[in-house]
Amino acid sequence: MDIKALSGVQRTKEFLGKSVKKQNPNIILDIFREDSNYKTFGIKDTKEINDSIIKKLLKKGYSWNTIDSCTDRGRAVDLNLLNPITGKLMIGSSSGTAINVLYGLNTVGVGTDGGGSVLGPAIGLNLYSVLLSGVGLKGRTNKKSTDSIEFTPGVGFITQNFTELEKVCEIFLTEPQEIIKKCCVIDLDIECYGKLKEGYEINILEKQEKLYERDSMIEFLKNTFKSYSALIYLEKDVELYGLGDSVFGVMGEKAKEIQKNSNKGFLKVLNMLNCSAITIPTGDIGSAIVIVVPEGEIYLKSLLEISKVLNEDKRPKLYREYFLNYPLKEIDNRDFKIWREND
Repeated sequence: MDIKALSGVQRTKEFLGKSVKKQNPNIILDIFREDSNYKTFGIKDTKEINDSIIKKLLKKGYSWNTIDSCTDRGRAVDLNLLNPITGKLMIGSSSGTAINVLYGLNTVGVGTDGGGSVLGPAIGLNLYSVLLSGVGLKGRTNKKSTDSIEFTPGVGFITQNFTELEKVCEIFLTEPQEIIKKCCVIDLDIECYGKLKEGYEINILEKQEKLYERDSMIEFLKNTFKSYSALIYLEKDVELYGLGDSVFGVMGEKAKEIQKNSNKGFLKVLNMLNCSAITIPTGDIGSAIVIVVPEGEIYLKSLLEISKVLNEDKRPKLYREYFLNYPLKEIDNRDFKIWREND
């Protein structure tokens, strides 16, 4: 029995009307069913997530706890939710899904990603995430971005740790798989190079001027994947110094500059290229190592293996205790306590 998951279910009611839109009224019965693994998941409030994905999670023993709040019409920032760490507007659009994982209400969050809407919220909260567009986990409808790029939303998952992320990814593994041994990297520290050198041929791409426009990013990635089957890079300081929202960014030159300062990198286009990607949080706020592979079910196992090599939880102890272990902390109030005279 997972006491953290059970307590998270009970604490969910505190988030109703905020990051939680609805809670399953039968969740306690579901979590104690015969084939339960005592882990829970939440789903972003969108029709884009196919029922077949939900059924696979249920078949593996997960219990459906919440329908999660999200941004208005897919905006990149949530005007109704704040980032619990920074106090700034929460990154969208899978905003509620990420917050509910951060606080341990759900073991797994399921969201959709058009131009960074799963990876962005996860990075903003220093959580783990995976985008599985490359293995065919896609939404139902075709859309067009604010910069006129056509895409279909991808489906991704957010978790507190790599172990849970790996378990979810393994549900979607198929055979055969291709082993990737050659990677290119951009802007990684020496420690990461050292880890990768033991099992992979590493080519370091020269650090270029940071790309901003989606068209330029897409062209760069297409060229990169002509020579390599894995790209590893760093998303850094996402949404710390700007507001990465295109609805805001069209409001003149000042707004455009503030939008650029949000510092979002390739996460804005990975789904549009049908890539799969995993983000591993660093110890710095709004930053993550990102491992990307091109479209194809055959690359998922290698994506997991490379990520496993790079994974190291450097998040501060206070962060883990305050947020990730929230369900295990007593709520400090006057009710339901027998107080000693001298307390």
